[in-house]
Amino acid sequence: MYRVGLYLRLSREDAGDEQSQSIVNQRDYLTSYASKMGWVIEETYIDDGFSGLNFDRPDFQKMIRDIESSRINMVITKDLSRLGRDYIQTGYYTEMYFPSHHVRYIAVNDGIDTQSDSSGNDLSPFRSVINDMYAKDISKKVRTALTTKKIRGEFVGSTPPYGYMKDPNNKNHLVIDPITPPNVVKIFELFLSGYNLLGTANELTRLHVPTPSQSKNLTYTQKRISGVWNEVIVKRILTSETYIGNLTQNRSKSVSYKVHKKINLPKNEWTVVEGTHEAIINREDFNAVQLMLSKRSYVTHERKTNVAHLLTGLVFCADCGCPMSFVRESETRTYLTCRTWRNHAKLKLCTSHCIREDYVVDQIRTVLKKLAERFIDTDRLVNAFGAEQKKKNNSVGQKRQIELQLNETKDTLINLYKDRVKGVVSEQDYMEMSARLSDDRDRCSAQLESLERVKEDQSYMDKIKTYVKEYLNYDHLERNDLLMLVDKIYIHKDKKIAVEFTFEDPNNEQNKAP
Repeated sequence: MYRVGLYLRLSREDAGDEQSQSIVNQRDYLTSYASKMGWVIEETYIDDGFSGLNFDRPDFQKMIRDIESSRINMVITKDLSRLGRDYIQTGYYTEMYFPSHHVRYIAVNDGIDTQSDSSGNDLSPFRSVINDMYAKDISKKVRTALTTKKIRGEFVGSTPPYGYMKDPNNKNHLVIDPITPPNVVKIFELFLSGYNLLGTANELTRLHVPTPSQSKNLTYTQKRISGVWNEVIVKRILTSETYIGNLTQNRSKSVSYKVHKKINLPKNEWTVVEGTHEAIINREDFNAVQLMLSKRSYVTHERKTNVAHLLTGLVFCADCGCPMSFVRESETRTYLTCRTWRNHAKLKLCTSHCIREDYVVDQIRTVLKKLAERFIDTDRLVNAFGAEQKKKNNSVGQKRQIELQLNETKDTLINLYKDRVKGVVSEQDYMEMSARLSDDRDRCSAQLESLERVKEDQSYMDKIKTYVKEYLNYDHLERNDLLMLVDKIYIHKDKKIAVEFTFEDPNNEQNKAP
């Protein structure tokens, strides 16, 4: 006696065929067919909205389990494509799995019946290939449509980038998320302050900044503050032009229409459309970060901090052009040597060019100091800064934005307290989130106080002037400052140093690269 299992499937690509492929139609059609044949329907399995290319469907797997437990011994579908569209997997089930488990399979409209010797059975492999080609064609059309939208500057992803949300009035347009943008700003600030990728990730973790995965599809009271950041996430954010208002998509793709594993694409294949939405990061900071990322960096010898080495990726041999290697002689002394010589000294392809690291740093500092003294008008720079600061502090829009953020933070604190009273959030989560919100509130209040201060008094300008002079003295040279100013440093075998700047050298004849 046959114990029948009806299998019904409808994928998104089939949804446009009106009622011909609908679940209701399939159920009615197969129920009528089984009744006409006098068979008892043991179970009906329904996978609504699942692709035929993937057999990891909930009810399909349930049907397989029922076959294994001998609950059903017959499977009926409306046609072969309802079972699946991958010809390899479909052939496995029809030619091997069902027969080996003594299961009779019938695809009514295609005339397939594994218990009879019919022409439909002979044609089933060809039908599977055709169904597979149909799925491939649909996939190609979908990709083409999405590519067209990307080129038009429309967001087509399921989840917006960290810091943004979908516009409630237009799902293909991004707007700034009300909560996470300060975290994006923090990532750029940390990296610009000298942290490398790992250091930035570790600092974000230490500060309990929610990761992108924690922020997806969760209300504020559902989020956990703790989370572990890694270098991959940080670099993805730091390199995305989305944060300067340019929609960046197509950074990865699926291996094929059957294999959904993602592979990263080179930058020249990304789809970038400028000016599609409001920026979170200004272009100057973004460009500075890209310049810093273009230079190789590593964690310092002590491993106590995650700050990049000052000269890493900048120093080269003037004769062979190879990067210089860092050779640590003691806790306080490091030498630079030509890597070609160090790796192939016996071949005599180059000489050592050995020079102390601190000597090179001092020489670079001296060159920059002389350039600043000769070509930078400190008074003019300070006056320009003061005018810009005054303009910034008098910005009504900025003040209004901070006031709105302050009010939102206060409201969230109140709602969080109510949720704690109702038992929606635990005491521990309440304490953690309350502390973070309080910090945000205090920061907004401090910013408002700063905007209210008068910034044009002489004492303030004198402080700025003193700071500028100290900065241009380069007594303490920061790596991010060095990357902004110096492109390459060349070491000659006589220990002479030549500097190639990121700007046109005002001295023209001095410090030229070989």
